[in-house]
Amino acid sequence: MVLDRVGRDIVAGLHEPGTPLDPAAVERELDVSRSVVREALRVLDTLGMVRAWPKRGTFVRPRSDWNWLHPLVLSWSQDQQRDVEFLQAVAQMREIVEPNVAAIAAAHRTEAEALELAAALRAMEGADWDIEQFIDADVRFHHVLLWATHNELLAQMGSVIESAIRNHDRGVSAQHWVESLGLHREVADAVARRSPGDAEAAMRRVLAQALSDVVGADAAVNGSAAPGRGARSSPTARARRGQAHA
Repeated sequence: MVLDRVGRDIVAGLHEPGTPLDPAAVERELDVSRSVVREALRVLDTLGMVRAWPKRGTFVRPRSDWNWLHPLVLSWSQDQQRDVEFLQAVAQMREIVEPNVAAIAAAHRTEAEALELAAALRAMEGADWDIEQFIDADVRFHHVLLWATHNELLAQMGSVIESAIRNHDRGVSAQHWVESLGLHREVADAVARRSPGDAEAAMRRVLAQALSDVVGADAAVNGSAAPGRGARSSPTARARRGQAHA
């Protein structure tokens, strides 16, 4: 609890880089022991977020020192949608990494991994309007691609990509699902056919759509409520109708 609270506050900018952290104040505010606060600060130190100086105290370190690829820092950043620079940095990283991941996966995937990718796609299709189920399936799809590269270094990018996906999918309208299903299907088909070039191109289309979604995210969140479930068909049904008319 203490670690999450202080970590989120630092990422949110409540404690600016270069400013001191008062362990005694944290103890009083959160009603915890000194040892609990000390352990939280120790973890934050390992993450590059704070530094304790003898006889001077504990200070927040510059953002450039933070371990942005650590799952904890990513999870705290995921809640800070106002951090536009960070979201742009993640999007740029995905554009560099994921199309190449898809190409490598197409060349090196096993039959089991191709089946796992197809299963993740089916889970996305079966999510209907359950946002958390859709997000979990979307994350699973991209994790399978990383595993299918059989490159341990690339596989370590999973937590960064997962954070980006969860942050993105929660901020877009349900129309995103319909479009996203078809694009992800193109990736899965290319990987199944062992076509690196097609897999790379399809993933670039996935990411291009993800970036375009962000533009309308504020309108989707702040605009009028969506019509009732009974007045609309599922994303899967709508996607299939689109295929039938293609």
